[in-house]
Order: sequence, then structure tokens, then C-alpha cells
Amino acid sequence: MRIFITASFGDSKENVEKLCSVIKSAGFEDFCFTRDVENYQKMFDDPKELMRRAKEEIEKSDVLLIDMTDKPTGRAIEAGIAYALGKKIIVIMKKGTKIKDTARGIADEVIEYQNIGDISPILKNSCELG
Repeated sequence: MRIFITASFGDSKENVEKLCSVIKSAGFEDFCFTRDVENYQKMFDDPKELMRRAKEEIEKSDVLLIDMTDKPTGRAIEAGIAYALGKKIIVIMKKGTKIKDTARGIADEVIEYQNIGDISPILKNSCELG
């Protein structure tokens, strides 16, 4: 099962790698557009091409995972694409984070964590159940 991990240039490479590692430790294939396509640098001068490529990668994925701890903007667009494509969407957030009802409305599951590693067993169970 391939999990598309949303990330933006504002996310540190260390945080992206940590989240990807958690996905792998749960037994899933991790994919992060920022890491795997853009190599942590701006690769697209044309925003339409950027979103076309992101959509292609979301289409290849089974699940989209988005961390809503910090208010995402571009990442929320990827979540909207996944929702429109009928993909499973998992929202993760640090305990105490408030998210909008619209985010809850597209989420198949919302996972709160204290430490990012806490999501691994929950994620494994959630994705195995379909």
C-alpha cells in the first residue's frame, strides 16, 4: 500500500524524513512529492505543471496522509485532490490542535499524536482495515 505524504517547502527535511520513516516502519510504501519528485528544491516554474504532477502521484497512491498541526495551504489542495479521487485520507495532528470541520469532513480517520512515532501502530491498523 502506497501512502502519499503531504509536505511543503516550509517543512524541514528532518521532519519529512521522520514522517516517511514512521510510514515505512508501519509496513507501507512511503511517497513524498517534496522529497521524491522535487528533491527538496523548487523544480517547477509552471504551477499548473506542478499540480498536474502532484495529481498523477496521488492517483498512484492508496492513501493520502496530511499533518494538520500547522495550518496547511498547498497541502490542503493535495488533500482535496485525493478526496475528489476517492482516496482514503488520514489526518494527523498534535494533541490539542484544532482543525476545521471541512478537514474532518474529508478525513477517513483523524489521528492525534504526542510524538510522531505514536501514529505507526494506529496507522498500521487503520490501513489494514481498509
